[in-house]
Amino acid sequence: MSDTQPAHHTKHLPVLAYPLNNVAFHLVQRDDGISNGTALWLGAQVLSVYLSAEFKGKSKTIETGTNNNMYDTARPKAVELGSGIGLMACGYNVLATDTMHVCASVLRSNINANAHLVPGRVHVRELDWGVNSTEWKWDDHVSITSPAPLPRRGDDGRDFLAPPFDLIVSSDTIYDTALVAPLFETIHALSALSSTTPISPPSSLSSIEASPAPPSKSSGTPTYKPPIIYLAVERRDPTFITATFRRASEEWGLLFQRVPEKRLRRAGVGVGWDAGEWYGVEVWRGRWDGVTGAVK
Repeated sequence: MSDTQPAHHTKHLPVLAYPLNNVAFHLVQRDDGISNGTALWLGAQVLSVYLSAEFKGKSKTIETGTNNNMYDTARPKAVELGSGIGLMACGYNVLATDTMHVCASVLRSNINANAHLVPGRVHVRELDWGVNSTEWKWDDHVSITSPAPLPRRGDDGRDFLAPPFDLIVSSDTIYDTALVAPLFETIHALSALSSTTPISPPSSLSSIEASPAPPSKSSGTPTYKPPIIYLAVERRDPTFITATFRRASEEWGLLFQRVPEKRLRRAGVGVGWDAGEWYGVEVWRGRWDGVTGAVK
């Protein structure tokens, strides 16, 4: 991170030259006062560096065809909630989502401008956390939560990123009590859509677990563990953050553990920065328990 400045020092810059995974991305931001999502925040910086290190040199086993025996190695398929200016989306096979305003003002243009630098696929679509998951539309090329699907453009509908997902990521989205329930309901719904069988709760931060796992020969259908969830937050209000993660467990069965600070530092977080520059930024790793709120 020595080649970058902390986000709070760059809000005035209309374009950021941001190195990630040995590639320099150019990201437009807008400090327009309309939405927090149109500018870069510390959580996205920390989480992007950490996940880049976590997944470096690692592969995943995923289904590559309708035949259950067809498996290959590839980058994880992720969905990001509140993608903002698109920093996180620049390194992964990801469905980048945000509000209509953020998608239209910065996210979609940033992804399009940097798409040739990204090894995986990145799709951008609007996702309103207030819309019930039963109304989501995965075949709409603009919005998952629009009232009515827009006309398809050519063959777009054949290549959409959709559940099941291996990862759910979000940064700088836990700061307002009013957003807690919509955020976790969305995470819960995405977890359920990406799962077919309950599993035991996560017990360790020691490794990245593959999801989905190849199906047993006797089952006939693949089984998917709920996707791993990574959240980056700023602990501005310790009581609020603690209560938020307690609610996640009790109400939605989303079980989180904090990634130790020393592990973040080993990944390169904070290199070249004064310690106080990212004080209070935390990364939490979790997974749905596969039971709470599951459809019977």
